[in-house]
Amino acid sequence: MDSPDDDEKTATPEILDDDRVAPGLVDEADVQDSEDSNKDSFDIQLEQTLKETEEAVLTLDQVNSNPDATKLWLAAGEVVRDFKPVPWFIWRLSNFVLGRAGHIGEVSEGLVFGLRRLMFAVASDSVLGSGEKVNSVRKALSLVPSDVIAAAAVVHAICRRLAKKPHERIWKPILDDALLRAQIGFRVGRQCESFGGGRGMLAGFAGRAGLTVLIAGGDLDSARKALELLATGKTIKETGLLVYKCDPLQVSAMLLTASGIGRDAAFGTVSFAIDPDNPPLVSEEQKRWFATFQIVEFVRANEIARIPETSWEIVNCSDDDRSRIIDAAKIAVRRGHGWHWMQA
Repeated sequence: MDSPDDDEKTATPEILDDDRVAPGLVDEADVQDSEDSNKDSFDIQLEQTLKETEEAVLTLDQVNSNPDATKLWLAAGEVVRDFKPVPWFIWRLSNFVLGRAGHIGEVSEGLVFGLRRLMFAVASDSVLGSGEKVNSVRKALSLVPSDVIAAAAVVHAICRRLAKKPHERIWKPILDDALLRAQIGFRVGRQCESFGGGRGMLAGFAGRAGLTVLIAGGDLDSARKALELLATGKTIKETGLLVYKCDPLQVSAMLLTASGIGRDAAFGTVSFAIDPDNPPLVSEEQKRWFATFQIVEFVRANEIARIPETSWEIVNCSDDDRSRIIDAAKIAVRRGHGWHWMQA
């Protein structure tokens, strides 16, 4: 598996030229008519998807044995319904590319209409792309795998939603941690061809995305309380339950579902919160999501010894792959993720 140099720097692409007056990396005006015409059907589809995920999770023995399970999952669903992580045209892209287990759909130029500048940024990035400026859609499509394009579009959309929310001083460092984890996840996921770096990005991002959304959507007192609890060593689960009556990983799972990713993503991600030692996993795809999430968590915490051998094996990581992932993560922790364009 090809890997960038371990000591690489993450380049922030210079997106200028005729795009310098654009409000961001996504041309939302270009897709607004389509967005408006599909709003009702998208809202119905989104509601159905969230309900089906809630119902499916609540059938798990480890979940329904908890008397508060239904209340907690409904709370997570309401947070995500209110937040609306991605617009319809991003959902369409991610669902087409990543919505089917073990499959990665191929992106065409028509499917990324309105995402031109974002694609240039992804293709120009030294981790995800070439590390050199790219300003051609065709070249970007040839450089970046479809799953990475779709995942970057989802992460970027969530970052853009968050940019409109209050308490940035409190949630911004947590979002930066989510982006750092997304970068580690990309390196893990790309080792497994049928899973891919894009799904890996989303698994890593999920580790802190839910907490970020909870803090951004709550009041200032709650945000301050969450920060205090985290500073005293409380886990994100404990913090979420104490302050928001909701497990942040449940929110992350529902964010993935609402972003057009298959339900296996939600199961694999939230299983870490349900029972990290005996996760309620059924399919191979769920196991890959769980393994990637677990590896990212322990690599980020520098607790490598806690990663089971089976998790490395599930995502096809050789000993050399593991060393490169761990070394690159240490560099990213020291330098920062460098993905500031994700929030543009």
